[in-house]
Amino acid sequence: MKVLVVDDSVVFRMAISQALSEVPGISNPKTVSNGQLAIQHLKNFPDTDLITLDLEMPVMDGIQTIKEIRKFNRKVIIIVFSSLSVKGAEKTLEALTSGANDFVTKQEAGGATSIDASLGMIRELLLPKVSAFSKRQNSEPIAQETLKTKTEDLISMTIKPRLIVIGSSTGGPEALSTIFKGLNVRANIPILIVQHMPPIFTDKLAQMLNNLTPYAEVREAKVGDELAPGVAYIAPGDFHMTLEQGGMIKLNQDPKVCFVRPSVNVLLESVAKNFKEQLACFILTGMGDDGAEGCKKLPAAKTYQFVQSKDTSVVWGMPGATLQAIPSAKILHLNDVSSILNNIFNRI
Repeated sequence: MKVLVVDDSVVFRMAISQALSEVPGISNPKTVSNGQLAIQHLKNFPDTDLITLDLEMPVMDGIQTIKEIRKFNRKVIIIVFSSLSVKGAEKTLEALTSGANDFVTKQEAGGATSIDASLGMIRELLLPKVSAFSKRQNSEPIAQETLKTKTEDLISMTIKPRLIVIGSSTGGPEALSTIFKGLNVRANIPILIVQHMPPIFTDKLAQMLNNLTPYAEVREAKVGDELAPGVAYIAPGDFHMTLEQGGMIKLNQDPKVCFVRPSVNVLLESVAKNFKEQLACFILTGMGDDGAEGCKKLPAAKTYQFVQSKDTSVVWGMPGATLQAIPSAKILHLNDVSSILNNIFNRI
């Protein structure tokens, strides 16, 4: 795997390069100090597989770099480094919607003061993402017939769901954007969403999605919120979201599940326990297997299960694990999720 590290900090370039060199299959990562040099490198070496990209750089910043790269290269994987702040969250979401594949926050990665301070968290947060993308590149394509949404998948929902649950991680913001932009029927049932993201980021994601559609209200969940028709509640970063009896939302900071908080499993387990009507569950693109165990606990007779197709997922970890746990789950192309939701909202 050929990797390019783009960062104006010498310390951070050295730390990222040192950590990446420990990954099997990666040797001698290349480094440049700004986006303009990154673009030139990619044109000279179009077989580059992955770029780590700082968002705050002189000469050409990360957002502009992503936009320029995507004009001539749609295949290279881009993981951005962002600051854990309101401005950083806004820029990260812009980066993700401009063509970045994933992100790591620099505060989480130890800051940029010393190589030793940065290496540990880079190993913990960046390297699993790089490994996941590497596996995706080397995986076999799935049969084309499994990628098609069949008409009977829509018609077979004989009972209208009264709740939508969506779980996503890596690639999720872009997938959620596609889904909400595709709505053309006003939502008339509540939606619960878990997207793996840090604090601040989830609030900014909710605001972005809310601005994308007039057909649903999207907001970050708060303790005591009660399910309301047409409202999509996003679990806040660093908090598990649960659904309690009577349709009330609660938040907690119990231990991480599947190494994450919020966790899709935690939400689904509470839904299985406290929601007794028909529901539809969508597990979208994401690294790891969060959601698979939770889906197994949902009552089969009252749950329509869907997973995002492999070819439209940035990483097929969560959907693939869920399909293995629930072989009867329907595989959906990302663009078909909005059609399913519009169909549900149209029903009486």
